[in-house]
Amino acid sequence: MGSAYSKIDGKSREFYILLILFSIFTLIGFICFMVSYISGHHVLGSSNIIPWGLPITITIYLIGLSAGSLILSALTYVFGKEEYRPIARLAVFLAIILIFGAMIGIALDLGRPEKSWRLFMFFVLNNMRSMFALNGILYGGYFLIGMIYLGAIFADKYKFIKMMGKIAIFWAALVHMGTGAIFGFIAARPIFFSPIKPFEFLSAAMVSGLALLIIVVVAIFKFTKRNLNKDIIFSLSRLLRILIIVLAVMVLVDKLTHLYSPHREPTLWLFTGPYSWIFWLLQVGFAYIFPLLILFHPQYGKTLKGVMVAAFLVVIGIFGERFSLVIPGTAYPLPFYPGKIEGIWGMAGSFPITPVESFMSLGIFTLMGLLFLIGLKNLELLPVDEIGEQTSEIAKKT
Repeated sequence: MGSAYSKIDGKSREFYILLILFSIFTLIGFICFMVSYISGHHVLGSSNIIPWGLPITITIYLIGLSAGSLILSALTYVFGKEEYRPIARLAVFLAIILIFGAMIGIALDLGRPEKSWRLFMFFVLNNMRSMFALNGILYGGYFLIGMIYLGAIFADKYKFIKMMGKIAIFWAALVHMGTGAIFGFIAARPIFFSPIKPFEFLSAAMVSGLALLIIVVVAIFKFTKRNLNKDIIFSLSRLLRILIIVLAVMVLVDKLTHLYSPHREPTLWLFTGPYSWIFWLLQVGFAYIFPLLILFHPQYGKTLKGVMVAAFLVVIGIFGERFSLVIPGTAYPLPFYPGKIEGIWGMAGSFPITPVESFMSLGIFTLMGLLFLIGLKNLELLPVDEIGEQTSEIAKKT
């Protein structure tokens, strides 16, 4: 493969502080889950009107991050882009951690994770005409393929790596397009229903996965005091610009389609209703406009700090995109009785942010952070910093 990789020492005070903080918040998240397990979902923000809350929002967000990160690893292992080799192995490991977090999110949303095994009883207990059942195959298969792919990389099986890379790309695309189809095929909710929703989800996965990978790579290399080739980051930032534009165009076409009569009311409500700030500020502003302004800026777009800010905005903005899809999308009342809707079913739903759900959701992220740190300490994921090692050896001799 032509590159040497190493673990991090994991002996610094900062490393142990992060380890302790992540462990504490993961424990708090588990306690909050136990509260919801014992008391029921009424302690969360979801309700009969808005059945999906933060766990599902986080789940589809993490699936996109994971799929995008895994697809980007193929730039080296499938397409032979050697300049990205220093970060390719890390991208695969990150993708596995993210899909694991997504599966945790699904289990927490079920309320009874001990029954999760039923999701994998294909053709027995599941209706295989359902997109939910089909996505069970995609998610389980994706996690398995990712593990085999990473194992092949560690074993340096060249031909097998390339073959698994192609399978991983194809499966990762299916995974997030399948997630988009869950929403796009729901004809009862006009704000969801769209034939391009799977492709929009795939584009969002590429954008968010790339932005997160930029943040993680820069942070880890700085945290471990390794030398980072900035040309890699600037090359990825140019790709990020293109992907953001593609995503923005897809969302524009999707919304223009929804504004066409006769089912424009839910989309108008999204644009002007109580959740409109999420759409306009987080999704449109943070995910599309502000990052593009930075990345195309002749000065800020050519600095590492500017690229990092743009990547942070994208990561936050794509979460806002997922939130503006799930919560407002289910908050708008369904047309049970066209022309005559009575009672609470004629009212738009509200979604309170509860402490239990917030800390439980935070626990998902800190659990992933904990696993990621453990992986960095025990797996050879980062390229050997020859310059740094030579400097260290000279210092020891003197």
